[in-house]
Amino acid sequence: MMGSPSDHLANERTFLAWVRTGIALIGFGFVIAKFALFISILKGAKTLSSSSVTYGEVMIILGGIVIFYGLYSYLENEKDISRNQYRPRVLPNMIFVGIILAITVILALFII
Repeated sequence: MMGSPSDHLANERTFLAWVRTGIALIGFGFVIAKFALFISILKGAKTLSSSSVTYGEVMIILGGIVIFYGLYSYLENEKDISRNQYRPRVLPNMIFVGIILAITVILALFII
């Protein structure tokens, strides 16, 4: 195992930051979905506003995507650390950002 222990620990801390961010997005998604349910109960509505629930579900999916990408990044960085090399991941980062921006634009269009 090449690389110093501090390199591996820094990689692990970064991975855990990705996981925390994903969990926060998932939690926020649940809050959005449950708040929509709560509001519909207060109004005495017979049907639930599906748009708020959909936004909550999208946030939950985004959280999963963030955690998955964090795991991918962690494993790739571990390989690089072990080989004592660095390879920038421009394409995977651009794909990740593209996915997040596409979902953001789609949600923004639904709000308008």
